[in-house]
Amino acid sequence: MNFNASLLVPTMRRSWDMATAMPQTMLIAWLGTMLLGVLCDVGVERSGGTGSGITLLYGVATTFIQVWVTRAGLQLAGVEPALPTGNALSLYLQGLLVGLGIVAGLLLLILPGLYLFARWYLASVLLVQKGSGRRAAMERSWNMLEAHWPAALGVGLIMFLLAAGPILIELTAPGLAIEYGFAWRIASNLVSALGVVGGYLAAVALYLNIEQPASTLREIFG
Repeated sequence: MNFNASLLVPTMRRSWDMATAMPQTMLIAWLGTMLLGVLCDVGVERSGGTGSGITLLYGVATTFIQVWVTRAGLQLAGVEPALPTGNALSLYLQGLLVGLGIVAGLLLLILPGLYLFARWYLASVLLVQKGSGRRAAMERSWNMLEAHWPAALGVGLIMFLLAAGPILIELTAPGLAIEYGFAWRIASNLVSALGVVGGYLAAVALYLNIEQPASTLREIFG
């Protein structure tokens, strides 16, 4: 089994470069994801905490943002994506497949789930870029990350911790939500959305760092 985490730092750096190169897109995606998160929280709360349908709608809506951000990141690098934003449901269904595999792996002593998460980390980008089917994208991600899965795991965990950070803080300090009310809801979703949207772009950056030679990166970002 190969272990190569050398792309971790370059991927984080390139994610930042890409974000600053298209600030309007990132701002809209960030605020849109935050707003969807707030609406989801309010909807679940008013439904008595059993709003599975609301959570489903949130997942579908954020997938449209994911496709949009992924397409913008690929186009920034001169790569024309095949999957249109209107076909985001295909990416959502792929996310369910990947999620089920990861959950099954996590139930098998956690480590298999993390490994599956890392090997399938590029599946969403590949589906948007190639548009050739969910299983094909998952298979290609698996092959591409044979050596670079530690970098994918590192990038993915960083973005996941940023996205889940407010939830973890609220679990350890539930008084914050009570004391600050709606202001806490907005602040926590702003931070969480940063991790979510940043994760979309980080996956694109890792894909490009694997696919494009260093000379190409210098031409794009100087």
